[in-house]
Amino acid sequence: MFKIYWTDHDNNAHGQEASQIVQALQITKEKRDAGYSFVTMANENPQHVGKQGVDAIVDGKTPDGHDYDWSKAGRAGAPRRGDRIITKKDS
Repeated sequence: MFKIYWTDHDNNAHGQEASQIVQALQITKEKRDAGYSFVTMANENPQHVGKQGVDAIVDGKTPDGHDYDWSKAGRAGAPRRGDRIITKKDS
């Protein structure tokens, strides 16, 4: 299921549903070509099972047992052990 939202020339919000992505993309294109603003499309994967993303880290492991050592603070500083560093030399 896909939902297409847009705002008309009087700033009224509208929405329409489409069952197939090709149909949803066509509707989105038609709305944009007609000059409507804030045209967007959203969908939810009906085949998805469970929560999205990592929902629990216990002792540095994800629920499926993989190591999890990412941190936002660590991304801004120096490379960490195990990071792949790519350098390019000028010729």
